[in-house]
Amino acid sequence: MPATRPPDGKSEGKTMEIVLAESLGFCMGVKRAVDMAYRAIEKSDGRPVVTLGPLIHNSQEIERLQKDGISVTDEDAIPENSTVIIRAHGVTPQAFEALKSRGLKIMDGTCPYVHYSQRKALELYEAGYTVVIAGDRNHPEIRGILGYINDEAYAVKTVEEAQALANLDRVGTIAQTTISPKKYQAIIDVLRAKSRELKVCETICDATEENQKAIRELSAEVEMLYVIGGSHSANSNKLVETAREKCPRATLIETAGEINAEDLRGVNRVGVSAGASTPDWMIQSVVERLREISVRLANPR
Repeated sequence: MPATRPPDGKSEGKTMEIVLAESLGFCMGVKRAVDMAYRAIEKSDGRPVVTLGPLIHNSQEIERLQKDGISVTDEDAIPENSTVIIRAHGVTPQAFEALKSRGLKIMDGTCPYVHYSQRKALELYEAGYTVVIAGDRNHPEIRGILGYINDEAYAVKTVEEAQALANLDRVGTIAQTTISPKKYQAIIDVLRAKSRELKVCETICDATEENQKAIRELSAEVEMLYVIGGSHSANSNKLVETAREKCPRATLIETAGEINAEDLRGVNRVGVSAGASTPDWMIQSVVERLREISVRLANPR
């Protein structure tokens, strides 16, 4: 597992080791959406470039995009003659058609995994299954999926919510792309006991699984662990939840400035992970902050 080297001239015994998760940060879908936004601004020819809702769940990256000329808006406030970028979480087909009817230029930044979930939900619905989505009904990804099936689905965030469902006949299930595989399997087990037939669609993003596996391994090897991600980011919060199974001091932070040096006094190994919407520059800023703290604690004045 990669670790940053102690600063030159400092013995490893006196400095804190900073260990990075094997898999962390931007997933393919988020990187694709951000890259698309910058391509749009390059080719805008002066026309406004806007995203329909926050492009990703990371307020610092959204601020960076806004400084570069990419605004966040909603359907009712889109300027005419705009280039509109669909967020990585996707939108309902109704929202998409409404944009097309206005003659706006549309760039679809929907994550390919989310597109897959949309298609699978529609297939289940058209085949007569009762659709159950393992995820948060209020999350933009799930709201977009529900638009494909007339909002006719159950959405359950927890095993307890799945247990509260009535017995069903033919059930088809998909998962929010960022849910933990462990939680999805637990919900599947409940649905299997409640239905005559259960069809399971695997719709969890590979990056989510890789990040979950990496943080599970890392959390067993460190005394403290920081997950860098937005407070509203589902996958970042799930990383913290997973890490705390073995590292109770796992903490979610949005910026390096939130790290308190006193919390690290006496810590020999600190871990770093990051949610799928966290860019490399934010990860690097946290690592640099931890290096500074390590040197300071090793050499008190």
